[in-house]
Amino acid sequence: MKSPGILTLFLLAHPLQAAAEPTQPAAAVEAAHAEIWKRFVSPHGTLYDYTALDGTVHLPTAAECAESKPNALGWWSPIENGAFFGGLYLDALCQRWQHAKTEAAAREARTIAKGLLRLGEAGATPGFVARGFADDGRSHWLASSSDQTYPWFYGLWRYAKSGLPDETERRQVTATLLRVAEGLEANEWKMPCDREGFGHFGHWTGGFAGTKGTLSGAEPQFDAAARLLFVLRALHDLSGDAAWLAKYQAHLAAKPKGSEKSRREICAGGVSYVAPGEPPRYPESPPIWTSASSQAALRALVEMETDSATRADFQRGLDANAASAARFIARYRDYDNDNTLGFDIEWRKLLTNWRPQAEIGEAVTLATGQYRIWNRQSPRRVAEADAMRDPLFAAWIVVLSGNQSLLEPSRAEISAALTHYEWGKLHTCLFFMAECVHWRMREG
Repeated sequence: MKSPGILTLFLLAHPLQAAAEPTQPAAAVEAAHAEIWKRFVSPHGTLYDYTALDGTVHLPTAAECAESKPNALGWWSPIENGAFFGGLYLDALCQRWQHAKTEAAAREARTIAKGLLRLGEAGATPGFVARGFADDGRSHWLASSSDQTYPWFYGLWRYAKSGLPDETERRQVTATLLRVAEGLEANEWKMPCDREGFGHFGHWTGGFAGTKGTLSGAEPQFDAAARLLFVLRALHDLSGDAAWLAKYQAHLAAKPKGSEKSRREICAGGVSYVAPGEPPRYPESPPIWTSASSQAALRALVEMETDSATRADFQRGLDANAASAARFIARYRDYDNDNTLGFDIEWRKLLTNWRPQAEIGEAVTLATGQYRIWNRQSPRRVAEADAMRDPLFAAWIVVLSGNQSLLEPSRAEISAALTHYEWGKLHTCLFFMAECVHWRMREG
């Protein structure tokens, strides 16, 4: 006989409260939390992108990482997004601990924080943040990205500010953030690969340089502006060094290459997210899930900024993004928990078209071709992305605005989304975002 799940037990124990908000979503989020820690947290404190429903995961070997298999970015592998996902998830875990103040909550937050620190210490190249670890717990892919590096900063900043680490650990976190930032600054804020001559993937000051059908690793202007400004302001916030504040203020007023607007104006304008399943239209219509962390940057900048006019501009950007994202929350209704679409966790099947890569452009071309194979191999991954991942990320964008007039019309839809999914039937870890939404909504 199958044992009852956490949500079932909660509803049996609290039948009256179960029909009212926010008890039911809270119970669903606790069930999501349990499932994440059952299947998706590695022994090294990083999140796996996906597993089988029984928790099976096929990790790349050290040799495969060294040979850039399936590609030098690690795209489509189960360790593709350890810094990205871990950084955002740590924010939720810190809030969870601040509410619960239990040793278990503290231990889980520390586990992910230590994993992020390991990722920041894994490479030999200044400014490099690894994506995840091979089966030896050390080896990693050559290429990082802005989508890895920025959330890594964000999560560790939240952790350092949470009150959870003691002074020794807080100094360690700050020193690691400063070391990586100094490496990035020396590299002109390009995200370096961990091999000399291989190139970079992501650029926070150089403007957008992509062309139709390609992804060069440059950033949409909004993402680049919000992320760079956050990192500079956060480093001042943690270190007290006035030099970082001066750099923040200079970049705030400056216009990125190719832009007629300053970074302040870019942040105030926000973005218009593309619908789930649609290709991005760069530079200012990015995917919801990759750009959502930039909304977190704006929220943090509002918290840190002391100038009321600048803070108001950041809030305008938050509001614009919330209005753009809110229409996609209802996509949760499209997800059928009983669908029979296949999800094949054996990523090595992508090696049919593998070839060596001498630089990042070759890696991107290879990985893009493998993406088509991956989608045919695992159509359920596509369904989870479009109807689970993106609605939850859209909800987070709305909640992060802190604007109650924007949040209230979406509150019922957000609660319905949080209670819609059967977490144990999902292969991808992206439902950790349910925790981010829930705890940020509790914060207001």
